[in-house]
Amino acid sequence: MIDHQQDEKIISGYNPRIVRRLAAFARPYWVFIIGAMVSLVVATVGEMLIPVMIQRTVDHAVLDYRVAILPAEADRFPQSPDQATIDGRVYFREELLSHVSREERRTLTTEGVLDTTRYLLIDQAVFSDHPDVAAALSSDVLATDGNTIVIPADAQKKLSQDQRLRLRRDGVAEVKRNSLLFLVIIFGALLGSFGQVYLTAYTGQLVMKRLRLSLFNHTIHQSPSFLGNQAVGRLVTRVTNDVETINEFFSSVLSQLARNVGLMIAVIVTMFSLNSRLAGIVLLTMLPVVVVTEIFRRIARETFRKVRRAVSAVNAYLSEYISGMSVVQLFVQQNRSRRDFRQRGDDLLKANLSEMYVFAVFRPIVDFMSTLSTAAVIMVGAYLMNLELVSIGVLIAFTNLIRRFYMPVMNISEQFTVLQSAMAGSERVFSLLDDEQRIPDKGTHHVDNGSVKGAISFDNVSFSYKKDEPVLRGLTLDVSPGEMVAIVGYTGAGKTTIINLLTRLWDVTDGTIYLDGVDLRAYPLKELRRGVQQIQQDVFLFNDTIRNNLTLGQVIPDERIWDACRTVQIADFIEGLEKGLDTQLQERGANLSAGQQQLISFARVLLHDPPVLILDEATSSIDSETEQKLQHAVEAVTGGRTSIVVAHRLSTIQHADRIIVMSQGKMVESGDHTSLLQKKGMYATLHRLQYAQRDSLPE
Repeated sequence: MIDHQQDEKIISGYNPRIVRRLAAFARPYWVFIIGAMVSLVVATVGEMLIPVMIQRTVDHAVLDYRVAILPAEADRFPQSPDQATIDGRVYFREELLSHVSREERRTLTTEGVLDTTRYLLIDQAVFSDHPDVAAALSSDVLATDGNTIVIPADAQKKLSQDQRLRLRRDGVAEVKRNSLLFLVIIFGALLGSFGQVYLTAYTGQLVMKRLRLSLFNHTIHQSPSFLGNQAVGRLVTRVTNDVETINEFFSSVLSQLARNVGLMIAVIVTMFSLNSRLAGIVLLTMLPVVVVTEIFRRIARETFRKVRRAVSAVNAYLSEYISGMSVVQLFVQQNRSRRDFRQRGDDLLKANLSEMYVFAVFRPIVDFMSTLSTAAVIMVGAYLMNLELVSIGVLIAFTNLIRRFYMPVMNISEQFTVLQSAMAGSERVFSLLDDEQRIPDKGTHHVDNGSVKGAISFDNVSFSYKKDEPVLRGLTLDVSPGEMVAIVGYTGAGKTTIINLLTRLWDVTDGTIYLDGVDLRAYPLKELRRGVQQIQQDVFLFNDTIRNNLTLGQVIPDERIWDACRTVQIADFIEGLEKGLDTQLQERGANLSAGQQQLISFARVLLHDPPVLILDEATSSIDSETEQKLQHAVEAVTGGRTSIVVAHRLSTIQHADRIIVMSQGKMVESGDHTSLLQKKGMYATLHRLQYAQRDSLPE
């Protein structure tokens, strides 16, 4: 069984090297990245302004209480733009007392410097506009400077509800203004969140597109040795699933992680700016969360590894046994296969349940910590309120901020597995990109269309797919322009290797191959492969129309297409189809017979008209009924051009100008069909065996 564990390589969470490489792919989209960062700042600031606005509304508009101090001592307290000096006393907001130590406040109060009685500052216009309010409070006026009136806060209790609203009209107006501002802030935070998520996800999609194109371009330029050692499913997984994990890194991890970390930092900063004492207490209650999160991270990483291994085992088993289902059925092994798959399914279930248990425990713990922090804030805050060290608005803001802190904690912990998966996927993607096994393409000998004559020369060529296992041994061969040379021999003689070297799918180990007297390596690969084309034994047709399979994207008039089809005798078949050239072929031409596939491949070569043509066992899978038609097609495509034909069906190459017989990587015979039969050597043996086998077949 294939070991699929290598495809599930698990690495530790954050990998700076991988992130730097991802950043290189994201660099062209820096405008979107900056936009996402700006949006993040806007969203975070908006999130923090919401509790601050609540605090300011409560303390400045709803409970706008003042205390008084003598002017000479006013510098001991924080300055406020709306404080007022009336009748020899400075009145400032009660909340500013929280910035003064309890001992200093007690001393100032004992000395008569500070008066902590709660006062209200009322605009003189309120009394002028509402005589009934002025009359009710006339005996409570303590001081005035002509513009502002000072009354005890308790005096408003004697007023009716309507009178209180009129007395505090400035506060009511401020509440309305703050409400509108609150809505603006919420809308701004919403826009910032949308912009940050959208731009980050959009950038991720662009990075994915660029990565996919890079992977595809990298893969199509790799050598056959690389492609032969790679499972198709593995390459497809790299370009699809693994790249998708990088999208998750951008959309789920990067955007949310940046937002959550920024939000947590902003919460702590905001707390300390509101009240350092209460913020310190809250921070102490948050420290256990750090320990719990680190423990969770380690346990989650191990459970994640178990899940990935279990998923890999299930996928590997499915891939292998579905492919070999015919063997399972023929040997009646369904029950055993079912038991084996059930065992792997049970392992996956246990792994998923383990991961679920971790999250099921972690979330309640974080919820408990959040509740504990909130309870601590309320209890300590209530105590400090009694000591006039904290205002009610600050306490409300803190309970709001605690909730905003713990939500990112849960999100960050749960995003760890996504981060780890993204890092692992990125590692596999970049590992594929780093695996460079291209055929060198440094040729500078350019050729014009029609300038290739087709003279081919093998000069003492040797080649090995593996070291010390030679396939060709010192092959020397000359092919004249326009000559048709057939290559025959037993399996493993090196026939296919010769034509792969001609198109530089592989490069020679020793010796040199010349085309028109120029080393093949001196030609750019694109120009070489336009001049030397191959009809392969295993014809590949795309899931596209017959027309597109023939033209391969080139603009070719229908008249030329039909001429080529008539030449290889496939036109009648295509004309009989309902949609003709626009008939859709299934993958690999599954809705055509082997002979029809071969004839379409011959027509395709005629349309592209290469100076040198190679037929690699192109007739081996053709039934006897189409042999005559195929023979005509071979003559049509090889006529007037240099042709090298590799064939098992000797009847198709009897008319070749020269036949080369290969054995163990060497040329052992050379000549035309008649002369080789007269030699009574290997070719004569192959001919006798093939025709004896054909004659022995039942009618």
